[in-house]
Amino acid sequence: MFLLPLYFLPIIANGTDWAKNWFLIVGAMVGLVLWIADLLLGKKDKVKTSKILWLMLALAVWSGIEWWRMGAGLRTRTWVGPFGFGTWLALGTWSFLWLQAADSKAEFKKQMNFLTVAGLLAAVSSLIVFLIPTSKFPISIPNEKSALISINQSWSLTGSLISEAILLIFLAWEWVARVVKKLKLNEDGMSYIKEMVVSAVLVLVALLDIYRIFKLGWVILDFTTSWVIAVEVFKRSPIFGMGVGNFSQAFDLFRPNSYNLTQYWSNLFSVSGMGWLQIWTEMGLVGLVLVGGVVLSWIRSKKNMNFWRTGFLLAVVLFLPLNLVALFLLVWVLISRFGESTEHRLWIGMGENSFNALPYLVSIVMLVLVGFTMTNMVKQVRAGYYIRESLVAAAKNDATKTYNLQIKAIEIDPNMADYRNIYSQTNLAIASSLLSQEDISDEDKEKVSVLLQQAVQEGKTAVSLDSLNPHYWSNLASIYRSMVGILEGSADWSYQAYTQAVALDPADPMTKLDLGGLLYASNNFEEADRVFEEAVKAKQDLANAWYNWAYSAKQMNRIDLAVQRLGQAIALVPVDSGDYETASKELDVWKKELDEAIKKQQAALAAQQQAAEQKEPETLKAPEPLPTVGDEEQVNVPAEGLEPPEAEVTATPVPSKAPSPTPSATVTP
Repeated sequence: MFLLPLYFLPIIANGTDWAKNWFLIVGAMVGLVLWIADLLLGKKDKVKTSKILWLMLALAVWSGIEWWRMGAGLRTRTWVGPFGFGTWLALGTWSFLWLQAADSKAEFKKQMNFLTVAGLLAAVSSLIVFLIPTSKFPISIPNEKSALISINQSWSLTGSLISEAILLIFLAWEWVARVVKKLKLNEDGMSYIKEMVVSAVLVLVALLDIYRIFKLGWVILDFTTSWVIAVEVFKRSPIFGMGVGNFSQAFDLFRPNSYNLTQYWSNLFSVSGMGWLQIWTEMGLVGLVLVGGVVLSWIRSKKNMNFWRTGFLLAVVLFLPLNLVALFLLVWVLISRFGESTEHRLWIGMGENSFNALPYLVSIVMLVLVGFTMTNMVKQVRAGYYIRESLVAAAKNDATKTYNLQIKAIEIDPNMADYRNIYSQTNLAIASSLLSQEDISDEDKEKVSVLLQQAVQEGKTAVSLDSLNPHYWSNLASIYRSMVGILEGSADWSYQAYTQAVALDPADPMTKLDLGGLLYASNNFEEADRVFEEAVKAKQDLANAWYNWAYSAKQMNRIDLAVQRLGQAIALVPVDSGDYETASKELDVWKKELDEAIKKQQAALAAQQQAAEQKEPETLKAPEPLPTVGDEEQVNVPAEGLEPPEAEVTATPVPSKAPSPTPSATVTP
């Protein structure tokens, strides 16, 4: 298990974070099988529990409840992805196994030595990467198009420099303490030479990692955005949160527009800027309370070296983005070194001889869990392998192999929405390639028809599996958009899909630009103008949003607004770029058009004024008395029957779709 920090699986698409998570899950299941074998074969009937173990098991159970409430596609993703249900299930299982094996300080020291070997390997490999000239990066093994390993300046065996730094600092704490202990005992210098060398390597490489992190940059979600997302989720679902392993959906739905003003505005984050905020966002108040219980148990523990070392890990997990290596180390130390354990006997007597059935019942339940977990993991690894191979084939422009490998991946794991999304794009790309040919045969036309239908169907399937994912809706909208002119109604369907994508990711200006572009191309300039305005509000320093907004104003003959908006777009474009030169020429032309429009308007006003001056003067006339043809003494006219007819009032019609001005009453003469 202590190989986790070094483990990676290059045969799948995400061979670091996802692979470590899979290793954590599979390792927990293997350990559980070994414990069951020891329980039954050794005829044991004792188990240990502790307060922290119960809290970890409660976290695993709560994450399972949240996971079960999700849809099929979301369950698949949050099962295998880091910090999803699989992660918390594995950590709960490892907590149980570690507690059963936590016999003495000697055992803990032995485990620490195994972990140190992993840390030293990571440190040496990191030092080698640091010494490689920058010009040599990236290094692809075995080659660029089918690289199993791609090494850059921030590469680390642990998956990231921050994971490596955390591991090395944790280990350095242990080994420096060993040196200090031997010095206090006044032991001979040669007796602690090993501790001195190991400590020196760990400390120096840890400092080097910290230097590289600051030099190369560390992309994390800022606190303000993380806090806003957590609060918005809490308002809507205080108990359950967004769902375990589902921070990315909360990020899409609730990140504020202020995030778009940061330098990482185009990045999509699957983890919060702080661990406690992510737990609150994903697992609601229940998850936060359970984690608070773990922290409280630590606070109440004895203040020794283990206390401060664990405090370091707690600070890392709670106040930095969640990190699988740090989380693994924290749980291991908490279970192994903190809190008193209580031993319980597994006993249910059955039959005349009081046969103890409980160990067998517990084993059956655990084996069912192992079987379910391992079946899913084997399926995930196989499907992940085929997807990676398909991406390699795509890089080599082997469309047929790409197509067939993706079909295999979907057959193995039909509920993984990402695979459906990728496959829909592959179908569309192949269809576009066939349509780009000068002379397309009837057979190819039939292939194109089938490919386009499959692209739509797979895009719709991805949406049905994860209906709250805006990226799947955007993909479906782009597929429909590419079929305008081929499939009747595709423009309307594209509009509907884009609208849904915008609703699920309101802070994304690029989707709004795509929607506005669709409306603009459909000559719906007023609606396009409104959508482009929303894109500008989402990201006020996005030049392309201002540029498109200027064009919609020009199409509506609002040349004054068009000039203002185009000027703003130019101000956001680098002066030495080709776009700056092109837009500047357009602005000059538009300014001339504006000047001409102003001159025409001034001429029209002058003509109106001149016409008013040339108008014949009116003759003033006072009100005249009522005319009469006589008086009652001269003529007697009866009034009966001469009154005007009454108005016939009709009911106001109810508008259906597009109301038009309708009088509420009609006067019939």
